[in-house]
Amino acid sequence: VSADAVFIAVGTPPRASDGEADLTYIFQAAREIGQTLRDYAVVVVKSTVPVGTGATVERILSGLRPEGSFSVVSNPEFLREGSAIGDFQNPDRVVIGSEDETALGVMLEIYRPIQEARLPVVTTKRKTSELIKYAANAFLATKITFINEIADLCEQVDADVRELALGVGLDNRIGRNFLNEGPGYGGSCFPK
Repeated sequence: VSADAVFIAVGTPPRASDGEADLTYIFQAAREIGQTLRDYAVVVVKSTVPVGTGATVERILSGLRPEGSFSVVSNPEFLREGSAIGDFQNPDRVVIGSEDETALGVMLEIYRPIQEARLPVVTTKRKTSELIKYAANAFLATKITFINEIADLCEQVDADVRELALGVGLDNRIGRNFLNEGPGYGGSCFPK
């Protein structure tokens, strides 16, 4: 198979044993790519993965393709549950993690329409890119945790948490999203 870029976009469900991301499908895809690639290609990890997964994918590919005709790039997705197609077609930002200039050039060409639309494209190191996804999810989880704690306080002092969330969320520095009290969250992919 010949391609400029091959995207790995598979599930990383939490493992039953410890809740960590199950990378089985990522590594299986890397092995299949390594066995079928013929020419240079950029292997793009879209899935939500722990920091360092790109290096493991690179080792798997190197074992199967010692001539090194590939580059591994992190390109996390930022899709909201229930809005994934719209978010894919109109992303609020694109993050590309690579130290390889050739791979970066391929990725920037893929995302040229995004750049022409003047949407933010962040280029960084692969590990930083992998961590951006986790940091974003952690921040959103923090907002949910915060509003749930405030909801408990509102109950104690007879205040209205929904009105409070509206008043706080109108601050542009904070924003209104993820300020609804309710059930928690879990897993490396935020909506889980």
